[in-house]
Amino acid sequence: MIRLGLLACAAMLHAAAACADERSTALVEAFHASCVAELPIFARINAKAVAANLPVNMDSGTPRQPDGPFNHIKSWMVELPSGAHELSATEARGPAGEVSACAITAADGIGEEVKQDLMKVLNLGAPGREAVTVDGQRRSAWRVQVQGEGVILLLIDATPVNRPGIYINLTHRLVAGS
Repeated sequence: MIRLGLLACAAMLHAAAACADERSTALVEAFHASCVAELPIFARINAKAVAANLPVNMDSGTPRQPDGPFNHIKSWMVELPSGAHELSATEARGPAGEVSACAITAADGIGEEVKQDLMKVLNLGAPGREAVTVDGQRRSAWRVQVQGEGVILLLIDATPVNRPGIYINLTHRLVAGS
């Protein structure tokens, strides 16, 4: 009887690990397709979300203007077989310059697994910078090339405090500030 119980526990642990692995892989694949396959351009991300009929989760800030500062973020909820995540696009201009970004957020993402999958799928080495904040969030950053342009890839997760949740962001600086 004990042997049967141990076998059942082992099977459940293996199934949970496989599910977590599948979820991490799905999140990294979604990030790659939405944010890394092309430079993160707000209008392109928005057009693809509209074409896919994704429900808008948030639309906030000031849309792009020809002159002067603006800061616009829009996000959509994306349903995958492995679970839901939020896709967001941001564009901003201010004294520090102009940037465009694309990100994925998932409350159930397992940080270390997502990090390992990101490094494998995007052929990344160790992060150029990595730090843990006082509240236990790990921030891992890489400088990468997308279509010949230098961009910053950022992964924020709660692995150091054994909590799920991930935020993966790709930021492209379009214009340097004054």
